[in-house]
Amino acid sequence: MKKLIGIVVIAGVIFILLHSTSKTALRFHLLFMGYPKEALITEISDNKIDNRNDKKELATLNAETYTLSKPPFEKDTETELDTFLVRKIGFLYFAEYYSLF
Repeated sequence: MKKLIGIVVIAGVIFILLHSTSKTALRFHLLFMGYPKEALITEISDNKIDNRNDKKELATLNAETYTLSKPPFEKDTETELDTFLVRKIGFLYFAEYYSLF
């Protein structure tokens, strides 16, 4: 029983660490999507244009958009996954792909 509690506590701590900042949440999301190289080497910057243009919508979601310098290329849709939305829920951050279309 102590081992199970220990495993749950460790998993919880790792989950919180991976979602503690917007950039680590985005890197974890890229890793989870199957792009480990991009998750490690890409530079992440604020997408000031979308943050300014979609200010009201992003404020209701409590989110910001970020752009990747070396985005992954998805073969199925033949697009670069360059813009991501990062939401803040409580004290944790969660990332998802952000597309205008």
